[in-house]
Amino acid sequence: MQIIFQGRRKTGRLDLEAVEMAVRSAMHRAGAAALNELLDFPGPAKTQHTVACPCGQAASYRELRSKPVLTAVGPVQVSRPYYLCPYCHTGQFPVDVELDIERTEFSPGVRRMQALVGQQAPFDHGREQLKVLAGLEVTTKSVERSAETIGAEIAHQEQQQIQRAVQLDLPIPVGQPIPILYVQMDGTSVPVVKKETLGRPGKIAGQPAHTREAKLGCVFTQTTWDKKGYPIRDPDSTTYTGAIETAVEFGKRLYREALKRGWHLAKKKVVIGDGAEWIWNLVAEHFPEAIQIVDLYHARQHLWEVVRQLYPHEEIKQKAWMKVHQKRLLDKGKIEKTGRRAAVHPRHQRRSG
Repeated sequence: MQIIFQGRRKTGRLDLEAVEMAVRSAMHRAGAAALNELLDFPGPAKTQHTVACPCGQAASYRELRSKPVLTAVGPVQVSRPYYLCPYCHTGQFPVDVELDIERTEFSPGVRRMQALVGQQAPFDHGREQLKVLAGLEVTTKSVERSAETIGAEIAHQEQQQIQRAVQLDLPIPVGQPIPILYVQMDGTSVPVVKKETLGRPGKIAGQPAHTREAKLGCVFTQTTWDKKGYPIRDPDSTTYTGAIETAVEFGKRLYREALKRGWHLAKKKVVIGDGAEWIWNLVAEHFPEAIQIVDLYHARQHLWEVVRQLYPHEEIKQKAWMKVHQKRLLDKGKIEKTGRRAAVHPRHQRRSG
C-alpha cells in the first residue's frame, strides 16, 4: 500500500484496479494467517489418545501431522492429530472428517467454487475464472475433479429421491389446486469424450458413436392466455431436470420432478413431446391421465413429412399445401381437419387401395 500511495504522490493518479487487487491480496494474507492459527490443533488429552477404528479395534494417537489446504483466502497449513490402528494398520485423521477435507487439499469453499465454474464453462476457463475472480491458483484437473465429485454426490441424492418417488414414498405436496401443470421432454445429442462412447454404434453403420443422447425435461404452469388465445407460461414457474441415461431411468427422474411440483394438485395435466415413441411410452407409464400434445415445431416437421409423400419432387405444390394446412389449420389447433384432408388426398387413397 505504501508503494501505491507513493506512486500517487508522484504522478497524481490512482490505478483503482491495482489498488483493489492489492487490498484483496492483503486481506487474503491476513485471513490465511488467522486460519493458520485456527487450524493449528493441539495434541489430544490423555483421555482422547484412542479413537474407534472401522475394523472394530481402537486406533492410538501417534503424532501431529500437517498438510497444505487451499482455502477461499489462500493456502494454509492444517496441523492435526494422527491415529494408527495397531491391528489393521489403518491411519486416520478425525479432524479431516470434521473439517470436510478428508482425502483432499481443497477446503469446502474452494471445492464449491471449482464446481460452480466447472459447470458453466470448460474446465480450463474455470481455472482462469478462479484466478481472476477469487485470486486462487488451481489446476484445470482440480476444477474437473471437484465438479465431477460434487456432481456424483448430487446424482446419488437424486437417485435416492427417484427411488422414493417410484415407491410412492415421497411426501405429497399440500397446497392450492394448480389450474394447469405441464410436463415437457425431449432428447438431444451432445458430444462426449471417446471413453463415453466405447462399444456404442454410431448413426452411420460401421462407424463408432461420437455423441450421447441427453434427455431433458421441464415442468411449468400456465394460468393466462394472450390476446390471440395462446397460452402464456407463468414467469419463473419452470424447473428442469435431465441426464445422459436410458429412457426408463429418465422417466423415473421426470416423474419425481412432476411429483415435487404438485402433479397430484393439478386440475389439468398436460405432457408435451416431439412425437418420438420413447416419449409416449414414458407418458403411458408415468402420466397416463395427461393430455398428450405434440409441440408445434415438431408437428410442423411431421406435416412436412406427410406433404412430401403426397407431392414427391413437387416443391411448389408442397409449399402451397403447407401454406393452407399449416397456417390455417395446424397452427390454429384444427388437427382433425388437417388429418382428414390428408387422408382424402388422391395419392393417399391410391396408396391405401
